[in-house]
Amino acid sequence: MLLTRTIMAAVMIAALLALALWLPAVWLAAAVALLGFIGVYELMRTVGDTKNPRHFIWPGLAAAAIPLGFYFERAELVIRISLTFLMVVLFAEAIFTYGTEKPVRFQTVLSGFFGGILIPVCMSALLQLRMMENGGALLIMAFVITAMSDTGGYFGGMFFGRHKGVLKCSPNKSLEGFVGSFLFGILGILIFGVIMDKAVGISVNYLYLVLYAVLGNVTTQIGDLAFSVIKREHGIKDYGNLIPGHGGVLDRFDSIIFTAPLVYLLVSRFPAF
Repeated sequence: MLLTRTIMAAVMIAALLALALWLPAVWLAAAVALLGFIGVYELMRTVGDTKNPRHFIWPGLAAAAIPLGFYFERAELVIRISLTFLMVVLFAEAIFTYGTEKPVRFQTVLSGFFGGILIPVCMSALLQLRMMENGGALLIMAFVITAMSDTGGYFGGMFFGRHKGVLKCSPNKSLEGFVGSFLFGILGILIFGVIMDKAVGISVNYLYLVLYAVLGNVTTQIGDLAFSVIKREHGIKDYGNLIPGHGGVLDRFDSIIFTAPLVYLLVSRFPAF
């Protein structure tokens, strides 16, 4: 499992570098759109009803359209259209199936809004970062925060985890894992800053980088735990098996969904380089 996880992590790192440094931004927009569509399917399969494909196709289309709206600088228009569209079609499904053997529950409607609007808007912050000055570095930095935090939590819990069950929604996570996540997040961002400063030649504000890491670690861990709560409530281990060793899209990108908009907000107000 560890070998598979490591190999797939290397593949994803290579893909990230290509999207951040070499490929045009439209490729990232397409990637986020695809991930959003798959993520909606995984979410609706977990909390909704995928026996009727409309229940995930409608929010899936919205999730795919929103990143493209950000790329073409029509985000507000696309979000408004998507929100109105989902409000009509999802509640229409609930209205016309009420009292039948397979009614569309309010939970399914809300899940469609969450997956079709909120998740793609948050993930589109990755595209916004990519389109800023030094956008490739900013995009990589967002993933450095989440990846190093996740890695620190994983190995901190594996080698030093003695106090488990801190949170019932994720009983295997330990206090040592949380501490390891925090420390690795700071260490990772400082190493990133040194590379930017010494190797790339870009002046770096290390205090702001630490601010990114501290706040980003909070959102990284909350994002991970938030999607764990959903899994626990519905009795599943993973959202899918699309990424060997990592599970589904929501298993791998749960942290970045929460962290990407925070990083975009921080670099917009407190640019570190």
